[in-house]
Amino acid sequence: MMKKIKSIEQLKAEKKRIMLREEELEAKIRGDWAALKEAIKPASVAKEAYSKFLDKKAETNYNGEENIFKSTLNYGISLLAKKFSEKAGEKLDKLFKKQKSK
Repeated sequence: MMKKIKSIEQLKAEKKRIMLREEELEAKIRGDWAALKEAIKPASVAKEAYSKFLDKKAETNYNGEENIFKSTLNYGISLLAKKFSEKAGEKLDKLFKKQKSK
């Protein structure tokens, strides 16, 4: 329950508090909106999905009951593929930015 305001000074202080809170919430919304826009870009979605797949594959290969050489080789290939996918994602980002600016 809110305290009753008994003077003009209290009213001004409460108004200032509410305005500051509004600014904080608006900044948070802007930050969340920017993060959402970045997350739904096709390049980001593809990169994230591929990265998760490679991480899962590498973990399975690393923790599986295969021989150590095969596990190491699979893990190394997965890491290289992940690096490749990151580079491809960066290139797709640049491509989409060029198309957007035209």
